[in-house]
Amino acid sequence: MPCSATKFWIALLFLWNCVPCLPVPAVAAQRTNILFIFVDDMGPGALSCYGNQDVGTPHMDSLSEDGMRFTKAYACSQCSPSRAAFLTGQYGPRSGMTKVINSRSWPHAPMLTPTALKSIPPEVPTIADVLKKAGYVTGLSGKWHVAGPYDTSQNGRQTFDFSEYGFDYAGRMQQEAKSAHCVTGITDDAISFMKENRDKVWFFFASHKTTHTPLNAPSSLVNKHLKRGYPRSTTRWGDFEQRPTADYLAMLEHLDNNVGRMLETLESLGIADDTLVLLMGDNGTLDRVASSTPLRGGKGMPYEGGVRVPLLMRLPGVISPGQPCSSLAHIIDLYPTFASIAGASLPVDHVIDGVSLVSAMSGGSLPRDTLYWHMPHYVPMYARTPCSVIRSGDWKLIHYYGDTFDTSGFTPRNRKPAGKLLVGSRTELYNLTNDPSENTNLIDQHPGKRDELFAKLQDWLDTTSAKLPEPNPDVASDSTKWLYEAPNRLR
Repeated sequence: MPCSATKFWIALLFLWNCVPCLPVPAVAAQRTNILFIFVDDMGPGALSCYGNQDVGTPHMDSLSEDGMRFTKAYACSQCSPSRAAFLTGQYGPRSGMTKVINSRSWPHAPMLTPTALKSIPPEVPTIADVLKKAGYVTGLSGKWHVAGPYDTSQNGRQTFDFSEYGFDYAGRMQQEAKSAHCVTGITDDAISFMKENRDKVWFFFASHKTTHTPLNAPSSLVNKHLKRGYPRSTTRWGDFEQRPTADYLAMLEHLDNNVGRMLETLESLGIADDTLVLLMGDNGTLDRVASSTPLRGGKGMPYEGGVRVPLLMRLPGVISPGQPCSSLAHIIDLYPTFASIAGASLPVDHVIDGVSLVSAMSGGSLPRDTLYWHMPHYVPMYARTPCSVIRSGDWKLIHYYGDTFDTSGFTPRNRKPAGKLLVGSRTELYNLTNDPSENTNLIDQHPGKRDELFAKLQDWLDTTSAKLPEPNPDVASDSTKWLYEAPNRLR
């Protein structure tokens, strides 16, 4: 379809979104394919279009050059909650998915943490369900980690029914099995799916396991970066003092090459102008693998380095080339965005927390300036204790319920607590415009703003029926002994 026609229908969608209670024209569902490339542990600093000077990422950067780059895009701080937020369009407290599934609990920590769901219930209408009902063929390949198997390969056993979650097709990631995180295999699945369904309207979820540890990339690319002077990692789990290593840079280049293969396939099939391509990270960068500077912290943390992610979109004829967007965007927004693009009806009995990004795609603003997070669980390896977070405009408040980690002088290590435990609740307030690195806690200087944000956060927690941590009657007599009861299996 010509670009002008696509632009007409998206413009019509934008106008329809401005009028409450009117259905989106179903004809739009005949027009736009959706390719969602989701990357594990990739903060914004991983891409050269966001400032990475250690390795080029030209194919991913092309989505920014030919489309839109969001500068204030967010996800959850870890993988399962982010994936659940995408699939359900809901914040964690509402979906019940507030922690990494199958991760451990800490029964003798100072705070008793709530029980989280171990999977998205099959009866929950996912975005794949919504798109399928709108006439889309739906597929995915790669990391799953919200129910049943970790990924779609299922270790060679086809026992999990992804159709219960709205997917017609689940790739097996067969090429490169157990090597380089199956980047090539996931890409092969995506390309086969696009070719097979070139004459249909489709949605494909390419859910990459890279750049998650263990560090793993083709040896030819690792050697290339060794020759450039970058060190080889001495541990596959990453070493803070060696970052960035040749292994990590090779992972980024390998991913970028395969994103290029998908984009080239869209061109060769003649459907690039009719396809929304969206690329996003699932949480911040793991800070023992790469730096998130100037952002504070990394994966697992409530600070910007843990929740800020890259978000790139391309839809020729709709999104102006090279267009930046400073609106607050969140992973929960993809559900209503994809539904709007598809002309799909949203489920009546399923609350959607996200807002459609269609207006931003056309250069407009979004009807929201506040985002929330609820992280009621311990993750000592990432120096996180139970907390809740609100960002409203330029301001951000973090409330720790019963204890915090002081990371001063600590170096992040795999399976080791990343700070000194300090018992007692704590609230922090930052102005992100003046202090993007979250260095200066303004909690005492701005009591009015503190009270305003705390009240909004409490309102949201009540509205979403959030489960809160409570003082633990079975806390260890030594308040830090619980940290060493067993290794933290999260990576």
